[in-house]
Amino acid sequence: GDSLARYLVRIGEMRESIKIIQQAVEKIPGGPYENLEVRRFKKAKNSEWNDFEYRFLGKKPSPNFELSKQELYARVEAPKGELGIYLVGDDSLFPWRWKIRPPGFINLQILPQLVKKMKLADIMTILGSIDIIMGEVDR
Repeated sequence: GDSLARYLVRIGEMRESIKIIQQAVEKIPGGPYENLEVRRFKKAKNSEWNDFEYRFLGKKPSPNFELSKQELYARVEAPKGELGIYLVGDDSLFPWRWKIRPPGFINLQILPQLVKKMKLADIMTILGSIDIIMGEVDR
Protein backbone atom coordinates (compact mmCIF):
# COMPACT_ATOMS: atom_id res chain seq x y z
CA GLY A 1 0.00 0.00 0.00
CA ASP A 2 0.90 3.62 -0.37
CA SER A 3 0.76 6.52 2.07
CA LEU A 4 -2.97 7.00 1.50
CA ALA A 5 -3.66 3.35 2.37
CA ARG A 6 -1.61 3.64 5.59
CA TYR A 7 -3.44 6.89 6.41
CA LEU A 8 -6.83 5.22 5.94
CA VAL A 9 -5.76 2.34 8.19
CA ARG A 10 -4.71 4.85 10.87
CA ILE A 11 -8.07 6.65 10.62
CA GLY A 12 -9.84 3.29 10.98
CA GLU A 13 -7.77 2.52 14.08
CA MET A 14 -8.75 5.85 15.61
CA ARG A 15 -12.43 5.20 14.92
CA GLU A 16 -12.16 1.81 16.64
CA SER A 17 -10.41 3.48 19.60
CA ILE A 18 -13.28 5.97 19.88
CA LYS A 19 -15.75 3.06 19.97
CA ILE A 20 -13.76 1.38 22.76
CA ILE A 21 -13.64 4.64 24.76
CA GLN A 22 -17.39 5.14 24.30
CA GLN A 23 -18.06 1.61 25.57
CA ALA A 24 -15.85 2.25 28.60
CA VAL A 25 -17.58 5.56 29.38
CA GLU A 26 -21.00 3.91 29.19
CA LYS A 27 -19.92 1.34 31.79
CA ILE A 28 -18.78 3.94 34.33
CA PRO A 29 -21.31 3.85 37.17
CA GLY A 30 -23.20 7.07 37.83
CA GLY A 31 -23.70 8.86 41.11
CA PRO A 32 -21.55 11.01 43.35
CA TYR A 33 -17.81 10.53 43.44
CA GLU A 34 -14.98 11.58 45.72
CA ASN A 35 -11.53 12.69 44.69
CA LEU A 36 -9.29 10.89 47.18
CA GLU A 37 -6.23 12.91 46.19
CA VAL A 38 -7.87 16.06 47.58
CA ARG A 39 -7.74 14.55 51.07
CA ARG A 40 -3.98 14.43 50.89
CA PHE A 41 -3.66 18.14 50.20
CA LYS A 42 -6.36 19.31 52.62
CA LYS A 43 -4.57 17.95 55.68
CA ALA A 44 -3.66 20.26 58.54
CA LYS A 45 -0.25 21.90 58.63
CA ASN A 46 1.15 19.44 61.16
CA SER A 47 -0.12 16.26 59.54
CA GLU A 48 1.99 13.29 58.55
CA TRP A 49 1.59 14.23 54.87
CA ASN A 50 3.86 17.22 55.50
CA ASP A 51 6.64 15.11 57.01
CA PHE A 52 9.98 15.02 55.25
CA GLU A 53 9.52 11.46 53.96
CA TYR A 54 6.14 12.13 52.37
CA ARG A 55 7.39 15.22 50.56
CA PHE A 56 9.93 13.12 48.70
CA LEU A 57 7.83 9.98 48.33
CA GLY A 58 8.19 9.90 44.54
CA LYS A 59 11.91 10.70 44.69
CA LYS A 60 13.11 7.75 46.75
CA PRO A 61 15.57 5.46 45.00
CA SER A 62 14.32 2.13 43.75
CA PRO A 63 15.31 -1.01 45.62
CA ASN A 64 18.39 -2.73 44.24
CA PHE A 65 18.60 -6.31 43.11
CA GLU A 66 21.35 -8.32 41.50
CA LEU A 67 21.01 -9.54 37.95
CA SER A 68 22.08 -13.15 37.78
CA LYS A 69 24.56 -14.25 35.13
CA GLN A 70 22.16 -14.94 32.27
CA GLU A 71 20.77 -13.48 29.08
CA LEU A 72 17.16 -12.31 28.97
CA TYR A 73 15.01 -11.03 26.13
CA ALA A 74 11.54 -9.70 26.84
CA ARG A 75 9.10 -8.33 24.33
CA VAL A 76 5.80 -6.58 24.63
CA GLU A 77 3.28 -5.32 22.12
CA ALA A 78 3.61 -1.54 21.91
CA PRO A 79 1.32 0.84 20.00
CA LYS A 80 3.67 0.95 17.00
CA GLY A 81 4.86 -2.67 17.04
CA GLU A 82 6.99 -4.96 19.16
CA LEU A 83 9.19 -3.41 21.85
CA GLY A 84 12.12 -5.65 22.79
CA ILE A 85 14.51 -5.43 25.74
CA TYR A 86 17.69 -7.51 25.90
CA LEU A 87 19.62 -7.84 29.19
CA VAL A 88 22.84 -9.65 30.00
CA GLY A 89 23.51 -9.96 33.72
CA ASP A 90 26.85 -10.59 35.41
CA ASP A 91 25.90 -11.06 39.09
CA SER A 92 26.08 -7.32 39.82
CA LEU A 93 23.63 -4.48 40.38
CA PHE A 94 24.04 -3.22 36.83
CA PRO A 95 23.52 -5.15 33.60
CA TRP A 96 26.65 -6.02 31.64
CA ARG A 97 24.75 -5.30 28.44
CA TRP A 98 21.36 -3.68 27.90
CA LYS A 99 19.77 -3.09 24.54
CA ILE A 100 16.35 -1.71 23.71
CA ARG A 101 14.84 -2.47 20.31
CA PRO A 102 12.09 0.08 19.72
CA PRO A 103 9.34 -0.70 17.23
CA GLY A 104 10.20 2.32 15.10
CA PHE A 105 13.68 0.93 14.44
CA ILE A 106 12.22 -2.14 12.76
CA ASN A 107 9.52 -0.13 10.99
CA LEU A 108 12.20 2.09 9.46
CA GLN A 109 13.83 -0.90 7.72
CA ILE A 110 11.10 -0.88 5.07
CA LEU A 111 11.86 2.72 4.06
CA PRO A 112 14.23 1.84 1.15
CA GLN A 113 11.48 -0.24 -0.48
CA LEU A 114 8.85 2.46 0.09
CA VAL A 115 10.87 5.30 -1.49
CA LYS A 116 11.87 3.44 -4.66
CA LYS A 117 10.73 5.37 -7.75
CA MET A 118 9.27 8.14 -5.55
CA LYS A 119 9.98 11.85 -5.62
CA LEU A 120 12.25 13.38 -3.00
CA ALA A 121 9.37 15.54 -1.72
CA ASP A 122 7.35 12.39 -0.93
CA ILE A 123 9.84 11.09 1.65
CA MET A 124 8.36 13.17 4.50
CA THR A 125 4.86 11.94 3.68
CA ILE A 126 6.09 8.35 3.62
CA LEU A 127 7.94 8.78 6.93
CA GLY A 128 4.80 10.28 8.46
CA SER A 129 2.67 7.41 7.19
CA ILE A 130 4.81 4.79 8.94
CA ASP A 131 4.97 7.04 12.05
CA ILE A 132 8.71 7.08 12.59
CA ILE A 133 10.12 9.06 15.51
CA MET A 134 13.73 9.86 14.70
CA GLY A 135 14.77 10.09 18.36
CA GLU A 136 13.69 6.48 18.75
CA VAL A 137 15.70 5.18 15.80
CA ASP A 138 18.81 7.37 16.13
CA ARG A 139 21.73 5.05 16.84
